[in-house]
Amino acid sequence: MKFSSILRYAFLGIFNAGSVYLIPLIITFESWFLLSVLIFIMFLINFTFLTDKFAALKWITPGVIFMFSFVVFPAAYNTYVSFTNWSTGHILTKTQAIDLLEARTYTPEDQRGVEFDIYIFEDDNQEYYFGADLNENEFLFGKAVSQDLIKEATFARHEPSLKNSSGEIVPPEGFKLLLGKDQINLANKLQELSLVIDTSTRAQLYKISVFGSSTGRLLSTSQRYSYDSDNDILYDNSTNPTCSSDGDNFLCNGESVDPGWRVFVGSENYKKLFSNQRIRGPLELVTKWTFQFATLTVFLAFSVGLLLSITLNKEKLKFKRLYRALYILPYAIPAFVSVLVWKGLLNPDYGVINTWLDPFYTFFDIEPIKWLKTKESARAAVLLVNTWLGFPYMFLITTGALQSIPKELTEAAKVDGATGVQSFWRITFPLLMVSISPLLIGSFAFNFNNFTLIFLLSGGGPPVIGSEVAVGWTDILISFSYRLAISGGRGNLFGLASSVTIIIFGIVLLISALSFRYTKRLERIYGNI
Repeated sequence: MKFSSILRYAFLGIFNAGSVYLIPLIITFESWFLLSVLIFIMFLINFTFLTDKFAALKWITPGVIFMFSFVVFPAAYNTYVSFTNWSTGHILTKTQAIDLLEARTYTPEDQRGVEFDIYIFEDDNQEYYFGADLNENEFLFGKAVSQDLIKEATFARHEPSLKNSSGEIVPPEGFKLLLGKDQINLANKLQELSLVIDTSTRAQLYKISVFGSSTGRLLSTSQRYSYDSDNDILYDNSTNPTCSSDGDNFLCNGESVDPGWRVFVGSENYKKLFSNQRIRGPLELVTKWTFQFATLTVFLAFSVGLLLSITLNKEKLKFKRLYRALYILPYAIPAFVSVLVWKGLLNPDYGVINTWLDPFYTFFDIEPIKWLKTKESARAAVLLVNTWLGFPYMFLITTGALQSIPKELTEAAKVDGATGVQSFWRITFPLLMVSISPLLIGSFAFNFNNFTLIFLLSGGGPPVIGSEVAVGWTDILISFSYRLAISGGRGNLFGLASSVTIIIFGIVLLISALSFRYTKRLERIYGNI
């Protein structure tokens, strides 16, 4: 067997084993779409690599899978989420939510009695164990666990040997009996622990005694919620109300029971964006600023880059290479590092920029600029930093484009009597735009979603006072979406945030389509020059 065949079968074996392992996990979470995608990929991979008739597919299949995994699937899944109520309290499926509710327990008031002597032990790992002396014939010993580990705890075991003939407690080997003083020092920690006796009964420390054994209390738990699948009703056994389904939640006495479950809500999220004034107002503000931010950034960066490239395009200019190296230096530094440095420079109290501008403030008797603290200064700072980050890229592409324009065209224009300005605007600039228009469109799309700059520099702030939704004056659509999805303060609204990202995609797609149409028009006019 050829070595290539061995590698092929080894790859298929590992891939299929991993896929078979993932299938039960996906079924557990009831993610049927993801399951169908996995099965399709399994079929495609095995069909391609086990047949010789489709040899060409062996080369393109990995690229197709990666494209589907990292481009198509995230976009499709994000679109799906935008049509759901996916949010805090509505993450699980209905089956998962019901299972979680039925696993909850409570302790009835009439089952909080039965007091007994309880002893506290500590092992060498500083973990605590309870000994419950229920009666003469029943001494239970086991590890004490916190509330969040109750379900994972092992039951207490009978240990009659812990009492000697004199009735004194003899700790097992490797354990130390904690006396009253030690228990008092650890009281807060010990009272949060329980000894699990059976599926519904646990022992807890009730009262610490300084001189003798402490007092424990048995707590018998019962299932709090039970579900009637025939009538789609949830019963609360603790207060005995009937909880009806409200589509994505159970309602008990008019109050929703968490958790709910995710459901398909159609266009509800999109309607909320445009009809709910609490969200529509901030959305309009953010959308307007996003267009301003992206447009001004591209214009300023392109203007600075073009000016510098024209300046350095002079043939007789000395130290041209040095200047070009210095101008592209900001492009060589990672953006997130530069942004954090600029944030320090723009500090209104201790930043270097205000220190440099202090004579100017003193001369004109004006207050120092509170960078990033007010609407105007924050937006100016964001544009300033983004221009500084973007102009090296514009400088590089315009330099290359200028050098590709035939010099014979400008020389002919001079012979015909055209001035330098006329030659630039009538010949150089149109030809320049033919080359770099697609790159300007790409730059606009990038800055339309420039989350890194906004998040690290201003955090979207300063906040808009009076807004019922968390939003800042420098928030763009993508950072506003982040606030809705992650840091809204009223729960994570993933479905609503996803609908915002779909709107962003639509806007960028429309602008790109119109821009490329304009670019093709330029190519038809100037492409043959």
